[in-house]
Amino acid sequence: MDGNDNAVHRRKGVSAMTHVAAMVDDDDVQAAARRKGLHVVNVAWEDCARFIDRCWGPCISDMTLVTRRTRMPVLRAPNFQDPIMRIPTRQIMLTVGNESPYEDAPLTKISLQEYLETITKYTELEHSIYAPQHDDQAVVSTQACFLPIEKEAESKTEFHVGLFNYQSRADDPAVLVLVCTDAGTSAQVVSQRDTALFCNHHGLKHSFAAERLSQDRAKRGVDAADVAMTADEEARNYVMIVQIPLQQKPKPTLRKVARSRSARPNNVVAPSRVDVEAAIISISDDAKGPYPKLSRFSHVQRDTRYPLRVTVQFYQATSNGRVTPNVVRALAKKMASVKANATWWGSLVTANASSSGVPSFVAKKQGAKRKHV
Repeated sequence: MDGNDNAVHRRKGVSAMTHVAAMVDDDDVQAAARRKGLHVVNVAWEDCARFIDRCWGPCISDMTLVTRRTRMPVLRAPNFQDPIMRIPTRQIMLTVGNESPYEDAPLTKISLQEYLETITKYTELEHSIYAPQHDDQAVVSTQACFLPIEKEAESKTEFHVGLFNYQSRADDPAVLVLVCTDAGTSAQVVSQRDTALFCNHHGLKHSFAAERLSQDRAKRGVDAADVAMTADEEARNYVMIVQIPLQQKPKPTLRKVARSRSARPNNVVAPSRVDVEAAIISISDDAKGPYPKLSRFSHVQRDTRYPLRVTVQFYQATSNGRVTPNVVRALAKKMASVKANATWWGSLVTANASSSGVPSFVAKKQGAKRKHV
């Protein structure tokens, strides 16, 4: 690629990022999302505990998707209602082996329950963090995430998931976070309010990289345009974030309500051509240094007042941020498919939410929170 080609590539990359970031302010996109009971945001409220009909609570987190210091759009249920589902932790599968310092260490699958029970095998923590009376279930939410990826054969986008936890302090983390992909599971404490989440690749810190499904198939010599994704492709299409509340001095914090911000200048015209396809997630080529160890926080304890929170993110590639109702409908169906493993779903943070079928430990927390409003 010569100098002129590089300049063109940079201009295209900026244009794609600008268009995609602007989806949060696109009336047509938002209208299509609303028809499915969804919303496009660039700040997602992924809370372990929030007060009824309020935007604050004792364990609240804002989740963002960031590429080149720009927040990308996320399709999800409206932040305030925050509908979730409950799934047994024995049914939520993780990949382990990536934490080994040896690059030839095999990758294996275990359940989230087993990981929490045996976390000392995979981290510097000194004891199990599994609470049997509480952690047999996790609350789960889903997202569809959009990244700017051009159609060029070698086009990739590097990104990270950000987590802003309002209770965390440098010496007193509020949550332990697991970043889970098909390539492994990485444990990280959120000891600062605003934290970039990374992957542990045999002791080195990496961010994520995404490319189009069509590009990934071309590399593998697969001629399968418009063919449904295989199980292997589905496994490489998502990132799962697990928040594990930790004991600290409880201090409910007021959230400044985050508004979606537009990255689109006034002279950007929304393109008319629809360009959305599944993205394949991998780790970035370049390491960002050694992966941070948990030695400093080896004695952390699980705060069982608040449930485990799992966020499943399905990734989409687009060069222009243009979507149609059919695209939104398909993504909504994919997000809803997770309910097949759920034992309950509903909202725990709106006054009109029914408690019928709510697990007892969650219903108890719901009532307790209402006393403090």
